[in-house]
Amino acid sequence: MSTKSIGESKFICDRWRIIFLFLILLAAACPLRAQPYVTVRDGGDLGGFSPFSVSIVTGMAVYWEDGSADGSATGIGVYDAGGAWSTVIPGGIVFTATGSYSYYDDYGNEGTITVSANQPPTVSIVNPTNNAVFTAPASFTFSANASDPDDGLSDVEFFIGTNLVDDVFSTPFETDVTNLLAGSYTLTVVAADNVGATASASIAITVQNSAPIALAAMTTKAGTFQFTATGLTVGKTNILQSSTNLASLVTWVSIATNVAANSSVTFTNPVNTGRLFFRLVQEP
Repeated sequence: MSTKSIGESKFICDRWRIIFLFLILLAAACPLRAQPYVTVRDGGDLGGFSPFSVSIVTGMAVYWEDGSADGSATGIGVYDAGGAWSTVIPGGIVFTATGSYSYYDDYGNEGTITVSANQPPTVSIVNPTNNAVFTAPASFTFSANASDPDDGLSDVEFFIGTNLVDDVFSTPFETDVTNLLAGSYTLTVVAADNVGATASASIAITVQNSAPIALAAMTTKAGTFQFTATGLTVGKTNILQSSTNLASLVTWVSIATNVAANSSVTFTNPVNTGRLFFRLVQEP
């Protein structure tokens, strides 16, 4: 059973109200800055704006802060000379239109803002190549080149179909794809800059099931027995084995090891006077 008194409960509730009110006032004094921004300090009656002139792109914001030694600039007005906008310190304006803006404050300090059109980023897929074909389960490096003419590149997102597989915020823009099953896929990269402009690029790839390994084209040549193994996976290790019978507890003997450079390879074996069976085992 709780022994908390009514007076104690009221004190706790009042304390939380005070904390909540403090957070509201803090949020009002320190506005959220979701956009990229430039900060200008205003010296108020003790000095002008610093920096006096700023250059930004559309979608960015300018925030004014109190730069006076005695705090006298807090709460003073900042006004566009053309009358399009006004704010108070601390505060800011998001600029969505290009142009040159001259502005001033309550003390007559003057400044300028030059707003240029934001240029979207560029992006291209480096690896894999368009229409590349892989064997399941496929593993590869998914990489892209991305840049932004305004030097404001934010990140590059990597998609397989509609599934986001990675979000990379610095070079190299790449991610590892592993164990991709058989199917047809669209790979997409989306680059974004700091003000939300995007660019994308896509390619198609195919992941196919590996063909079953088959031993065929048996023949004798120059006193040897030859046959060809097909359906090999390039880079995989294959072990050729032989046995004199196919009983349930048969013992297979390894007679050759091959790392496939192509999808097929020809094996040569001495002609055996007795019966001999062959099989090819591909290592994982």
